[in-house]
Amino acid sequence: MSKKKPAARESVAPRDLSAILRDAPAGGWVALSHDKAQIVATGDSMRATTLLAQSRGEDDPILVKMPLADEGLAAGVR
Repeated sequence: MSKKKPAARESVAPRDLSAILRDAPAGGWVALSHDKAQIVATGDSMRATTLLAQSRGEDDPILVKMPLADEGLAAGVR
């Protein structure tokens, strides 16, 4: 019995979102536009942020949970 090979993943260079997320609220949820060019909504919960982004016309927002102040990878960009 042969093992199935995993599907090849397309390699994508990481995108620096630090400029876009610089003013995002610490500890909050952020919804980005599908092209990751702008913040379309922020909120205290994932659900509220998603609904707000959808009400603003972004059907499938990209959600990011921001770290608390001085924590995580984003601490250096503030």
